[in-house]
Amino acid sequence: MLIRRSDIMATRPCKLCLALQDDSVFADFEIDENGSLFLVRISFDGFGCCKVRNEAKIGRIDKSKSDFLFSHLDNDYANVPEASRILREYFSQNKAFIWEDALKDHELV
Repeated sequence: MLIRRSDIMATRPCKLCLALQDDSVFADFEIDENGSLFLVRISFDGFGCCKVRNEAKIGRIDKSKSDFLFSHLDNDYANVPEASRILREYFSQNKAFIWEDALKDHELV
C-alpha cells in the first residue's frame, strides 16, 4: 500500500490526512482524548466521499499504533509495511462503517 501524509484541507478538517494508493484515496482521521486515531471520512476515486455516520461507534487505532503513524509517515509516498498492516487491519475491522466495495476495489482490505 502506498501511503503519504497529506496536507489537511480547510474543507475537510481533521488531525491527520493520509493519501493512499497514489492519491486515489484520502482518509481523514481525528484523535480522541486517549490519543487514538479514528476515521471521520474517506474518499475514493470512482466512489465519492464516505463520511462516518457514527463516530462514537467506529473503532480506534490504539495509541501506540496511532503514534507510529504520526511519526513514521511524511509527505512522500512510501511503502511502510507496519503502517500498511495497521491501516488494513483498521479498515477490515471497521468495514461496516466504510464502503466495503470501495475498500476492496482500492486494495485496502
